[in-house]
Amino acid sequence: MSGESLDFFQSDQVADKPQRYTLLVRLAAYLKPYWLQISGLLALMTLGAFLEVLPATFTVLIIESITRNGNTASLMPLVLSFFGIILAGMLVTFIRYIVLAWVGRNAMLDLRSELFRHLMTRSTYFFHHNPVGRLMTRVTSDVQNLNEMFSSGFVAILGDFLSLLAIVIWMYTKHAGMATVALAIMPFLLVATEIFRRKAGHAFRETQGRYAAIQSFVQEQISGMPLVQVNAQENESRHKFRELNNSYLSAFLRTILAYSIFFPVVEFLTSATLAALIWYASLKLELGLVDFALLIAFIQLTGRFFRPIRELAERYNIMQTALASSERIFKLLDNQDMIPNGHLAEDPNFQKDISFENIDFAYDGYGKSGRTIIQNFSGKIPKGSRIAVVGHTGAGKSTLINLLMRFYDVNNGKITLDGQDIRHFDLKKLRAMFGLVLQDVFVFSGTLLENVVLDHPVDEVRLKEVLQQSQLSILVDRLPKGLQTQVGERGQKMSAGERQLLAFARMLYQNPDILLLDEATANIDSETEHRIQEVIATISRRMTTFTIAHRLSTIRDADEIWVLDQGVIIERGTHQDLLAKDGHYAMLVRLQFSVDAA
Repeated sequence: MSGESLDFFQSDQVADKPQRYTLLVRLAAYLKPYWLQISGLLALMTLGAFLEVLPATFTVLIIESITRNGNTASLMPLVLSFFGIILAGMLVTFIRYIVLAWVGRNAMLDLRSELFRHLMTRSTYFFHHNPVGRLMTRVTSDVQNLNEMFSSGFVAILGDFLSLLAIVIWMYTKHAGMATVALAIMPFLLVATEIFRRKAGHAFRETQGRYAAIQSFVQEQISGMPLVQVNAQENESRHKFRELNNSYLSAFLRTILAYSIFFPVVEFLTSATLAALIWYASLKLELGLVDFALLIAFIQLTGRFFRPIRELAERYNIMQTALASSERIFKLLDNQDMIPNGHLAEDPNFQKDISFENIDFAYDGYGKSGRTIIQNFSGKIPKGSRIAVVGHTGAGKSTLINLLMRFYDVNNGKITLDGQDIRHFDLKKLRAMFGLVLQDVFVFSGTLLENVVLDHPVDEVRLKEVLQQSQLSILVDRLPKGLQTQVGERGQKMSAGERQLLAFARMLYQNPDILLLDEATANIDSETEHRIQEVIATISRRMTTFTIAHRLSTIRDADEIWVLDQGVIIERGTHQDLLAKDGHYAMLVRLQFSVDAA
């Protein structure tokens, strides 16, 4: 796999030092609507920390009752209280996790919804430069990582901190000397933790970036599997996938190395603390300054004190993963690649014409220096007319439709609707004027009916009329379930011609003012093409039509034909006028019909 290709799939890699404070502040904003539940959660954590140290107190009371009084009859209330405290702690923990899960899920639902809304407003340029797998990772895996942080990371660390604080306070109130010995190991533990954080941090972030790269690659390969197989690229794809996996494994092994050092160090420090505590207490026991019951309680709490520290590595892993995910998510949310909405209050109302006025456009860099596709282009589409555009591949034909629909905006010049710049209109209302039928029709999973109406209210009378006009009724009538037939993912249960008829039915149901056809009959058989031409002929009598065509036989009746070359109109006129000129268009006609005859 080339280095350039590998870099493309690894472009999810985050910065080595993300702005943790800034990220956490932005994440906290999603918790703000749930402040009441979070307040209750903090109260539960405080109560849980208090219940964490109570068993040690009862341990002292039980042992002292046995050793000093030798009376076991009075133990029952203490034992019952001991188990009652443990049960109360379990109940508090249960409720805490329920509340925590509810808050985390709802906060992440809000974030995921915001991400999806944000994606819906991005420009076509944005989607052309961001793999689908990468965007899927943002909305799914990255948001789930943040949910893990809320449920098992950040809030859990806060709960652990309160527990540790309660333990330290209890120890110092009972015996300052033993507490100091028990906590004397903390500087060494903090040093070990800091070293672990520094060594593991980069590896954690790199692991997440490379994991996202694997997801992007797999999604792309599965989507393009027919192309992979027809070109016998299976071995090459496996080789690329192996490289990405090896890259991920390399980063993952570095995190394992950090774990393998950190865990034994913590265990050693824990054992050393217990040994020092027992040694110190034994000296005090001889002097009668410490009783045996207190030593047992200290040993009990020391074990609990180091428990969250042992779990720190896992908590840190979750936090690092979440911070890397949040950095990628906020990078997406901060993206400004969008078509600005217009400011006019009035709706677009097509009465006269649409005009291209000296427009220039380049895809590369979206307005920056790059290969110019359209140059100083001018032309009019009068209402009710049939305009056709022809030219060689790359001449800029489809770009005109992209500019009309404002999938992109012109770099220079303007496109006007009845004299008003289309950039001034509301974007959704402007696009609602157009009915677009492409060469490659996208079909959503679901029923035939759902793909025709596209979530609009179902008007039975209009639906029947649309099916007749588009000739899709022929297909519907022969299907056992009719409009309720499942079409499969991307319409895989339909032929190319049937998908084209569906596209026309979908377009007609929206009732647009202008029909845009982009090679709508390029990849279908002659019989279906004839049916579609009948549909187009019927529609074009009452609707403005802008057609991009390779098959010149389909545009003979156009009111005006524009011949494009390198983004410039080099000829224009009717079919007969252009043939009489015997120029570029006439040459294209002769070439195409000679090929068809052959």
